[in-house]
Amino acid sequence: MTQLSLALQPLCYGLTALASLGPTTAWAQAASLPSDRHTVQLPAGQLAATLARYAADVGVILAFDAQLLAGRQSPALSGQFTVAEGFARLLEATPYRVERVADQRYRLVQRPSSSAEKEPAMLEPVVVTAPLLRTPGKLDQQMLQLLPAANGDLTSQLRINPNIQFDEAQLSSATGGEISPAEISIHGAKPYQNEMLVDGLSIANDLDPGNKIVTTNPEYIPGQAQALAYDSSQLCNARVLDSNVPAEYGRFTGGVVEAELCRARKKLGGSVSIGYTSSAWSEQIIDPKRQSAFEQSSDADNQPRYRKWTYKANVEARPSEDWGVVVSAVRRESEIPLKRFSTDNSSNVVSQEVTQTRRMDALAIKADWSPKDSPHSGDITFSYAPSENGYFIADGKDSDYQIRSGGVALSGRLVSELGDVTLNQQLSLMQNEQSRRSDADYYRAWRWSTAKNWGDASKSNPSSIEGAWGDVDQTLRTVNYKLGASFDLAGDSALSHKIGTGIDIKHQTAEYLRLSTTRYWLTASNLPTSGAMASCQYADGSVDTEGCSATATQTQGRGQYFRRLITYQAGGAEMEALSSAAYIDDQMRWRDWQLRLGLRADHDTLTRDFNLAPRSSLTWEAAPGLSLNAGANRYYGRSLLAYALQDQIHTLQYTQTRPSNSLVWSSPVQSKTTNRLSDIDSPYDDEATVGFSWEPDWAGGLFDVRLTRRDGKEQIVKRLVTGQSECASSQCYMYTNQGSSQTRDFTLSWSSRTPWRLGNSRTSFWLAFNKSDVKSNYSSYADTYSSDKAADEIIQYDGKFIRYSDMPADNYNRPWTLRLGAITSLPAYSLSISNLLRIRDGYQQMLQDGSTTYQGRTVDVWRKTTLPRSLTLDTVIAWNPRISGDQRAQVKLSIENLTNRKNMLSVSDSYATYERGRTFTLELGYQF
Repeated sequence: MTQLSLALQPLCYGLTALASLGPTTAWAQAASLPSDRHTVQLPAGQLAATLARYAADVGVILAFDAQLLAGRQSPALSGQFTVAEGFARLLEATPYRVERVADQRYRLVQRPSSSAEKEPAMLEPVVVTAPLLRTPGKLDQQMLQLLPAANGDLTSQLRINPNIQFDEAQLSSATGGEISPAEISIHGAKPYQNEMLVDGLSIANDLDPGNKIVTTNPEYIPGQAQALAYDSSQLCNARVLDSNVPAEYGRFTGGVVEAELCRARKKLGGSVSIGYTSSAWSEQIIDPKRQSAFEQSSDADNQPRYRKWTYKANVEARPSEDWGVVVSAVRRESEIPLKRFSTDNSSNVVSQEVTQTRRMDALAIKADWSPKDSPHSGDITFSYAPSENGYFIADGKDSDYQIRSGGVALSGRLVSELGDVTLNQQLSLMQNEQSRRSDADYYRAWRWSTAKNWGDASKSNPSSIEGAWGDVDQTLRTVNYKLGASFDLAGDSALSHKIGTGIDIKHQTAEYLRLSTTRYWLTASNLPTSGAMASCQYADGSVDTEGCSATATQTQGRGQYFRRLITYQAGGAEMEALSSAAYIDDQMRWRDWQLRLGLRADHDTLTRDFNLAPRSSLTWEAAPGLSLNAGANRYYGRSLLAYALQDQIHTLQYTQTRPSNSLVWSSPVQSKTTNRLSDIDSPYDDEATVGFSWEPDWAGGLFDVRLTRRDGKEQIVKRLVTGQSECASSQCYMYTNQGSSQTRDFTLSWSSRTPWRLGNSRTSFWLAFNKSDVKSNYSSYADTYSSDKAADEIIQYDGKFIRYSDMPADNYNRPWTLRLGAITSLPAYSLSISNLLRIRDGYQQMLQDGSTTYQGRTVDVWRKTTLPRSLTLDTVIAWNPRISGDQRAQVKLSIENLTNRKNMLSVSDSYATYERGRTFTLELGYQF
């Protein structure tokens, strides 16, 4: 246990216990008394949205029909107000006021024409709106600031959501130095088939997000599911759409994660901070069988030491009620010292240790405009979010290289209230990359000799490697235009229609460019013992200094030369794709029934498909506080540009050879393609869901229960096909639609409607439980899909003979999870404490274990290894003491795996891997 752990352990447990005292509070005690004064900073804007935001900020529920306020603007609200005073200020220029109907419940009513008139008139059907109610699927700014996330990324903060599962390796104790955003699966879909939206801009990576190969492939560049990575401190709210998703959203088979960058709220304000954590602040849980190898690691999969720093700065200004601007910047960087060579070689003249680096930047500038007397409002967002990760090829010199990703985006939105129609337009431009820079544009694998002496001579077959994979730019340029309109159709008094319709047009250009010719020297062979060739001389007397060495090797006692040369010519490939969509949604309401019918039509030039995706959901408000709902939907996934680019990349390769008695190279032979894009269709998921929402008076919050069935069809996989004369070695990796998946999810969640009070503390609670059964016959489009998978042949699994597609998924498939979250605020002490407890059922890992005979033929044998149950408690303690006026200090301590529980991630025949133990992260800052 580290000294920091010992010093802070009593404080952590004490504050955690204090945060958990909320349930002892009397139910009837209000979260916000009417006489309480609240500090409020709200900009001018759409009145309906401002009212909802104000109600959420002061902790009350407001019932109103948003359509009655359509087109009305609110003034800015700044200062300290009671609940009633704040509502009065916002509504003073309208014919409406609020009326208190219960402890924390208010409703919008029409003002009487004079004070002497009769009782206030009730408005037409009141719709309860709580768009900022904090739930496991909807996060506000406080949750984004306080929910634990070691790397500050949005997806890590979605752990409270019961419909999301995480990559099992994301919390590995062996890779604590990584800073990339977490990859998530929604209802069993692959991480790259989620749509990610920030301010309406899609930040999902359409290049090659499923390719995870880092060090062993000269052609392809590893990628992530997110093209741009924002820090959660730059966001003010986020929500997850995981079922019954409206037709407005497309290009996913999993779900939609939608977030908004913060708008300016203060006349002038800002903050700066710095955060730090390291391996010395973390309990690294490593199997004793591999402890020694871990400490001497030479690869990025094992990181015994690391240091991570985070730098944040933001400034906001609202010169008038009409407009404001926010500039925020975040840099995260990590240093990971590793051994350059896998074994100790003290006589080596080449550096024994090298520090790998990780760096992610996120600059966001957002300006919003909402003039008080205009029907138009809008915002413009500029984002610059590059990242660069430094690696090296183990056991080699001059082998450093960097993987570059991220990019730049510019987006503008305009909202127009045109009578009864609300028009939304957005135009966005984005360029992201998945590129590589190397120290060298050559690679040679020499046998060890005194001339090539930087390798480890103590090995049985020693070698000395030099060089790297060359420079490659892989970029994607996207232009996207969206137009949406919403309006109400006049109907009789009982039936109403709310129509939403729009179009979405996207043009993308993907480019793969090798910047310089790169050569790979392979197949080291012995030189003859005499003659000119023994001295690496050509017949004309010149010397081969690149692929030949006359110095005797340690194992063979003779000089060496390479007999095979692979050259990647400078050049590249380009691919364009145009996708378009149109949608319509009709949300009908009749008495206690709501029916949403929608249809989305998609077309893209990559698959040349025209797809129709029906969306429908039915809700019945059976009783006050109880609604039953069901839905049936289809979601089409997007096509990735990697499918088409890989069809052309391999043709840049040329191969030459030379015989055993000559240094003269043969003529170069251009390689045929190794990947081929067949006539693929668009992947899709069919969804059926049924559930209910219930808010009984005794529960103090909302229960949501849902059963979801997903059937993934026509999923994209890569399969090796022989007998292809146009392909290299008469075989090709072909993309086909032979992937499939099945998901059955049961979820139960509960969210406290208002904070519970105990003395001066206020605590909000969340509970989420899910039970999942996910089956999938593939891991990723980037993995080779074998013939037995394609034919869905019989295998033996856990002693039984089944079809391959019936085997459980090998990741993102915990059978059940229980998640409990709480955020406690102590305003008198400027202190907030959050806790997130996750209990995850044992994970079934599949290991291939030879073969056996079934009905006269050989089949693969897979055995199941059940890993134990995992329990993790993460805590965040934030203290913001006032310095003077509006100036505050910021102290934030995050503790991951507070109890230091030993949670197993995976197991092999040799060793087990574990999640990180107790890990501390400290952030200090200043706010004004």
